[in-house]
Amino acid sequence: GGDLPMPCSKSFAQRAIICAALAEGRSHLHGYTPCKDNESAIRAARAFGAKVTVRQATEGGAATLVIDGIGGSRKPSLALSELDTGESGLLTRLCIPLLAAINTLPVTIRGEKTLLQRPLKGVQNVMASFGVPLRSEHVPMVITPPLIPGNAEISGVDGSQIISGLLTALPLCSKNSTLYISEPKSIPYMFITEDILKKFGVRIKSEMEGDERLIEEQDWSGCSQISFTVRGGQSFKPATLTIEGDWSAAANFLVAGAIFGKAEVSGLATDSLQADLAIADILVQAGAGVSEIPVDEGGQRCNVCVSKAPLEGFEADLSNSPDLFPICAVLAAFCDGNTTLHGVDRLHGKESDRAAAIMEMLEGLGVAAAINGDVLTICGETLTQRLTTGNLLKGSPGVFRTRHDHRMAMAL
Repeated sequence: GGDLPMPCSKSFAQRAIICAALAEGRSHLHGYTPCKDNESAIRAARAFGAKVTVRQATEGGAATLVIDGIGGSRKPSLALSELDTGESGLLTRLCIPLLAAINTLPVTIRGEKTLLQRPLKGVQNVMASFGVPLRSEHVPMVITPPLIPGNAEISGVDGSQIISGLLTALPLCSKNSTLYISEPKSIPYMFITEDILKKFGVRIKSEMEGDERLIEEQDWSGCSQISFTVRGGQSFKPATLTIEGDWSAAANFLVAGAIFGKAEVSGLATDSLQADLAIADILVQAGAGVSEIPVDEGGQRCNVCVSKAPLEGFEADLSNSPDLFPICAVLAAFCDGNTTLHGVDRLHGKESDRAAAIMEMLEGLGVAAAINGDVLTICGETLTQRLTTGNLLKGSPGVFRTRHDHRMAMAL
């Protein structure tokens, strides 16, 4: 009965909190829901010297963050000796270039739990391009300012987060910079950064190269290079905005609706830049009924509804939305025939070795699956077929491991 309100997108929330902390004046971020990574971003904003007040919603729903930033006519200047980014890989990669740009001393970034084991692949090479030597690929990590603006060619193979950090930091430097990103991955997240920076008054010019027809259709596999031109000497302005609901969290409920009956979720933007909006197209491709239900007269806000239908195997490239892998594997288990999921290479540096975790989950459930190179193939049966033949998913031995990865927990 009724709709399920989605938590706010961590990708949006963390970027917006850091931008608001850098702005001159008061920002209002509506639609905030707490989680550990978001709370770490608030802690970082306070460490910068911003004042953050959480105004709880009256009906126990989402809150509003009121943030008084540290910006001014001149570039913000900090003298931190250390900063704790919790367990958030995104927050860490946002803060590495930022602290190199605005901190006056060498500063140690500290973290906790799985972040300490996960190498920040590619970060050393990227930061060296801007004159910042890093001795380690792991947190704790010492950042030695300054960040020297300029032009650099950067491989995008290891993802977008450090690039998002540079896009946030370089506008505060005195001179202009241009980033040429080859083999870009997680492309939508770079554009989320560009979009949020724009809301805070910071302008960046981007150009994509590759197959123009595919790029126009927002099929990011057609993009071979992105260039970002960043004007130096910019300052962040305060903003009022609503943080979008999280398509990544919604994917779990929408897949459940497609397999077992019906699900309706609220708080999502159907024109979102979030990569995990791809779940809507994947569900349609698999044969589920997907619809938008207007919840206001102008049709500006919609709930997304998914209903059960006979599901068929599908093919999807998840290189730009690797967080969808676990739940798409569950969907595939209930689709008739073979499903192929491309982009396995993007799974190894997550909270767990997510490729191994997904295979362990499928094998434990009795679902035939194999990984060949960059492709995961899953042989599934519809729920009706499973009920008819008695080939239900196995619960034995009844114990499954999440490997400390919340996306595995939600898929299971």
